[in-house]
Amino acid sequence: MSRARRGLLVVGLASGLVGVLLVASPGVARGVSLTGAARTVPVAVVGVAAAALAARSLLDARRGNAAGDGERKATTSGAFPSPERRPRYDPPGTEFARRVDAIGWTDRRDAEPANRRELRDDLRNAATSALSRGSGPSPREVERRLRDGSWTDDPLASAFFAGDLVPSLSLSGYVRALVRGEPPFARRAGRAAAALSKRAGAGDMTPAPSADVRVAFGDEPAVRTSRYLPDGEESRERESATDRVRGVTAAALAVGGLGIVTLRPGLLLLALFGITVSGYARAVPAPSRAVAVERAVSDAEPAVGDEVEVTLSVRNVGDATLADLRLVDGVPPGLAVVDGSPKFATALRPGKRASVTYTVEAARGDHAFDPALVVTRDALGVRKRETLVDTETTVSCRPPAQSLPGGAPARTTTRAGRSRSDAPGPGVEFHSVREYRPGDPPSRIDWRRKAKTGEFSTVAFHEHRRQRVLVVVDARAEAYVAWDGGGDGDGNSNGEPVVQRGVAAAAALVSRFRSAGVPVGLAALSPRSCRFPPGRGGDHHRRLQEALVASPALGWVPPDGEVDASAAVREIHRRVRADTRVVFVSPLSDDASVTAARRFDAHGHPVSVLSPDPAARTRARGYESGYASLARERRLRRLRAAGIPASDWDPTEPLREVTRSGQSRATTSR
Repeated sequence: MSRARRGLLVVGLASGLVGVLLVASPGVARGVSLTGAARTVPVAVVGVAAAALAARSLLDARRGNAAGDGERKATTSGAFPSPERRPRYDPPGTEFARRVDAIGWTDRRDAEPANRRELRDDLRNAATSALSRGSGPSPREVERRLRDGSWTDDPLASAFFAGDLVPSLSLSGYVRALVRGEPPFARRAGRAAAALSKRAGAGDMTPAPSADVRVAFGDEPAVRTSRYLPDGEESRERESATDRVRGVTAAALAVGGLGIVTLRPGLLLLALFGITVSGYARAVPAPSRAVAVERAVSDAEPAVGDEVEVTLSVRNVGDATLADLRLVDGVPPGLAVVDGSPKFATALRPGKRASVTYTVEAARGDHAFDPALVVTRDALGVRKRETLVDTETTVSCRPPAQSLPGGAPARTTTRAGRSRSDAPGPGVEFHSVREYRPGDPPSRIDWRRKAKTGEFSTVAFHEHRRQRVLVVVDARAEAYVAWDGGGDGDGNSNGEPVVQRGVAAAAALVSRFRSAGVPVGLAALSPRSCRFPPGRGGDHHRRLQEALVASPALGWVPPDGEVDASAAVREIHRRVRADTRVVFVSPLSDDASVTAARRFDAHGHPVSVLSPDPAARTRARGYESGYASLARERRLRRLRAAGIPASDWDPTEPLREVTRSGQSRATTSR
């Protein structure tokens, strides 16, 4: 109990004892005569305090309401579970749009607002890269055009680079900006990003964020049942009063306070009803937990895109009737509900059963269902028990490698198969001559030298080793940007993370290298562990395929922790041979991905990058999409300038089209 509540309890008990004393000894009351302020002030204070407590109770109830169902929000997740929703992934460029949206009116007081300066610098770098590519002007000429505004016909876009960080406005201009509700600098940033996208060939972009991004700004994340209760997986049950009690308590306090202030006994009697309900909620035990939950699926091993029916059943195994029973199933994040609802409410007599059926669409991976959330209430709806019930169910969707979207690339590195090592050893190409050591094979003794000098020496050759390949998937939280394969940008897209396109590409690469007899391994750039050194054989290949569909590092939920790209690359480097080739699969959604690729190269690994484009087919035309494309193209150019082959891949196209000689849209050779 908090100190404030303890103090209120003491005051309440003292007031109650005084009241009992006055009722038991009326003579005491007749001996105390209060007049004037001494009589009215205590009454007014008590009445106002009751009204204040009522307002606070209503405010707490409003904050605790879950969307649409009246349940109190969990202390950790902040919302009631919404399993029918797939996790929403931010569209490309959302972070840039957030930075523009964060430009406010108050930072005009600063002479050089840091957030505005950083935003302009980022856009200037993107503009320099986009406008100077190919046969375009030099970076110095681009910088001159940005300063004088000659790079575009849009005056607002040109003013973003040529104007002040804190634009000077006339009174009428300031009023117009207030009416629009957008600071002039933020408006110019949107116009500049849209104009740059058009100049770079990305098409016309609106100078405003798309509907998908506007939804992402205010959208609550989907809450899983396993994370609903305060302690997550450790807490399996919680008892509490419902929000209905808070409302009744607030009303009773408000009416009682009004009755005290106005000296109306009738209002005090009316408040007594609410106080009785509040007391009942604290005295009555929570409803029974005696329920059994079962879950059945129509197909536990469907193909990608198949619809799977899920039937959830609940049975009252206790002796008491459950007047209000609510059930929420724990749908895995990777399965989208396409028909029906995983929630339902009913009343159950002892021994009776109820069920609900809904349909999900299968997606690649092993999808384990979360616990079902069972909420039972008493008949008045003032007391509830929330329980997580485990019912182990897994839908495993493992497409064969040959049916993966896009197939395998024809060429992912500049060389493959066997390669020459700098280490001396057996071979056919001369390396060096050294002193003879006991045990050296006779075939490697230099007999001509022995005949001339009488000394034994051994000839060493360049050792030829079988090429080894490590496929590394970028699975950091920053890589979990939305890819919907051509969404319309209307804010209703539930797409999938582009990481899953990268996982599909990695599966194709692993199968292709295995078919070619090349030792292949797998790793994930993620705070979750997933590392398999290159190897061969059926058992090794099965372990790789198992990791591609079941490893949490390559799942549908972004990791919570951050990744130091340099440290992660260093750890992977320590576990493989120095001459291992690395195929890095990454959407290049931030600069850290470029750092990772260059660190692999710095450690001596031949590196190539396969980059699935999350915005390749989207029809969202907000300025954030244009900026994301510009920034990503700049990262591709940085990699190629460093001598690292980087392929830009549209995930809706076959991988072989990306790397086919003469038809690739990106440079894939050094």
